[in-house]
Amino acid sequence: MALGAWSPSLGFLSVLICGYAMHVWDRSMHRLEMSKLVRLKRGTATTSLNRLQDAGIPIQDMEDMLSKLNECLSDLDQTYIPSTINNWFYKGFVIRKEKEIITMFEEAEQSALNYLICNSKLGLIFYKVKDHKSFKHKHRTQLIELLAIERISILSVHSKVIVLHSLQTLKLPANVKAEFCVKNIIVNTKQDDLSELKTYMDSKGDYWCMNKLVFDDIKSEIVRENILSHIQREARTQLSHMVYNTKRARNRKGKFWRKVLSDVDDTLTCSGGSYPAGIDKRYGKKVMYPGVLGFYRELDLGTDGAEEWPEHTAGNLVFLSARPHIYRDMTEKVNHAKFAKLCKERGMHTTPSLLPGDLLSGAKTIAQNNFEPLGKL
Repeated sequence: MALGAWSPSLGFLSVLICGYAMHVWDRSMHRLEMSKLVRLKRGTATTSLNRLQDAGIPIQDMEDMLSKLNECLSDLDQTYIPSTINNWFYKGFVIRKEKEIITMFEEAEQSALNYLICNSKLGLIFYKVKDHKSFKHKHRTQLIELLAIERISILSVHSKVIVLHSLQTLKLPANVKAEFCVKNIIVNTKQDDLSELKTYMDSKGDYWCMNKLVFDDIKSEIVRENILSHIQREARTQLSHMVYNTKRARNRKGKFWRKVLSDVDDTLTCSGGSYPAGIDKRYGKKVMYPGVLGFYRELDLGTDGAEEWPEHTAGNLVFLSARPHIYRDMTEKVNHAKFAKLCKERGMHTTPSLLPGDLLSGAKTIAQNNFEPLGKL
């Protein structure tokens, strides 16, 4: 629509309006993604509140703190005004609100701190609290270091996962200390807690999984090697406990540590013989195989675990897909929506993780009809 050829003023104005509309839409989508609360297990919000109430901790005080935190965040998060412009015109007000947020996380007791982390929009808080030019106002760095370094010893595994998830959605290059803070969280998590952390990272129902964090989001080879070495050392310690049948090992047998890997097409659902998904024509396309969800559950339970899957427990089901990761979660979100529907309507015992394929190997397979590249690491 060449409005500028008919009226240059109208054409220029339409470009400004359309550009600003797209900017507002993109900001709203980004903010929506960062505002999502992470529910690692079904009903975690209710069960955590019940535990706090049983322990005699005043829930109302925590809810008041959360309300105050959300008020400070809403003052920083202007819907139609970008943060850069807001910081120019209201710098003193913005700095004061950022300090209030940091103070709340800094002064909160252990139970209150974990409650705030688990129930606040932490990803959006990381995004809206900025590092200003003044060295005294490096508020984003100060907040991240506060949670990932200074107060790491009192964070629950659930809280550590949410901090890691929030740093992922912020994007690690947005802060120079982010990769070091990620490493610090992981290396300060030991043995069974580390196994739980990895399981929860893979059970959030999105593509921000542990594999993506370690191998994609972290760019430093040194940081990555430190993390992998720590995981290997802790695994050896766990294995030693199992070999010597210690008390800790006997307690571990009641938990679920087996990773169940599965394909989607012709394994979870039938492809109907459609290329290149699969070759099975016994059922219709996208029809789920009878008993497959129960089979996954039994594999996850193992031989030493409980007879029935415990409520509010995250499992270790991982699906593999040849569909490549392209941009954000364009290819993964279809499968994650399918998994969420299976959990809600068909009783899938856990929210599974998804490992996508590689774009180059997928292109070779489609172009050359050669499935060999899909089998390469």
